[in-house]
Amino acid sequence: LPHPYPYVQLQQKVIDPLYESKSDVDIATGIAQKLGYGDYFEGGEEGFIDLIMDHPSLKSYSRESLSDKAMYLNEIPEGSDFPLNFRTPSGKIEIYAEQLVEDGQALPVYLEPIEAPVIPSDHKYPLTFIQGHSRFRTHSSYANVESLLQIEPEPVVEVNSVDAKKRNINTGDLVNVFNERAETILKARVSDSVRPGTVNIMEGWWIEQFENGSVNHLTHDIINPVQNKVYEPNMHMNDVAVEIKKVEDN
Repeated sequence: LPHPYPYVQLQQKVIDPLYESKSDVDIATGIAQKLGYGDYFEGGEEGFIDLIMDHPSLKSYSRESLSDKAMYLNEIPEGSDFPLNFRTPSGKIEIYAEQLVEDGQALPVYLEPIEAPVIPSDHKYPLTFIQGHSRFRTHSSYANVESLLQIEPEPVVEVNSVDAKKRNINTGDLVNVFNERAETILKARVSDSVRPGTVNIMEGWWIEQFENGSVNHLTHDIINPVQNKVYEPNMHMNDVAVEIKKVEDN
């Protein structure tokens, strides 16, 4: 139900669940029952859909009618007064944000990264640590699926060949990725898919899948004050400085 866009759609099931797989609704309902809150999750998927559609803006539609149609589209006449307001004091698009004056960001400004990639090469932690996305997971979902683990069995840190040579690191070596906050131990993969001065560990691995520590322990928790006033979270997971060493060299 992609409201408030001018259409409403109900996704139809493609196939029946295979083996022991369950829908998100079945999983949430099962957990609620175990915790003693099953009364709040009655009705299955149809009950959830009815709950979502119990809204004045959707009173013209029903679950039954959506089940018979691929999509309902509300055509908006050209030149009509479509009610569109932004979450700003004026309700309009604001280039100058008065509420951010004290933060020095009333107008868009460039802010230097906190740690990386502005770190000098002779720094104690000279490498920029980033967290890419794996094609075999959705964030941390499916990180325990056996068929996918046959393709990507464990977390590895990707190191450029230039940086690997300086540290005598080869593919398959057990390495320690660390900074002043924490460390994590995992295998290395030498790859020029990452630029020199950068190491990459795919995000989404579960903590027990690391030899020691995890990627999240390496990140800082410094918050951009602006994000408390407008929803603009800073991506600190790609603003981290680290060093890497072979385990036997530590």
